[in-house]
Amino acid sequence: MDIHTLRIRHVARTIACVSLLGVPVGRIGHAQQTAAPVPVETPGFVGKTTTLDTTGYTVGRRIFAPGSHNATWHMHTAGQLVFAESGRGRLQIKGQAIRELAPGDSGYIPPRVMHWHGSVPNDSFTMMFITMGASTTSQGEPLSEDEYLGKK
Repeated sequence: MDIHTLRIRHVARTIACVSLLGVPVGRIGHAQQTAAPVPVETPGFVGKTTTLDTTGYTVGRRIFAPGSHNATWHMHTAGQLVFAESGRGRLQIKGQAIRELAPGDSGYIPPRVMHWHGSVPNDSFTMMFITMGASTTSQGEPLSEDEYLGKK
C-alpha cells in the first residue's frame, strides 16, 4: 500500500470517528474553552499534549468533473487545507505556479490569499477541505482559460 492511500485512509478514519461521536461532519466544533489549553501527561502519548478548540472549523468535500474549476480567484478570511482524494486536481495561489494534486497530496492556503482550485482538463478530481475557523469568502477577478491552462 502506498503513502497516498495511507494518507487518504487516515483522513477518512478521522472523519468517520468524528461522525460516530455525533458531531456533524460539515461543522466540527465544541464548546469554547475559557483559558488557553495547557498540555498535560495524557495516556497513549509520550510527553505532554492536549486537544485544541475547533469552534468554527468546517469540513467539506467537492468533486470536479474534468476541466471544472472556480470561476474566479477567491480568498477566505481563515486558512484552508485541501486534501486530494481521487483523480487529479489543480491548486494555484496568486503569484505562484499551478500545483497538480494527486490522491494523498495536500495544500495549505493562508488566510486572505487569492487562489483557485479544480480538476485537470482531462480527469475528475475529488477533494476534502478544512476551513480553519470562522470564515467568509470574497470573490476576485474571473479566472481566465489561459490561467487555468497555465499559459498565463
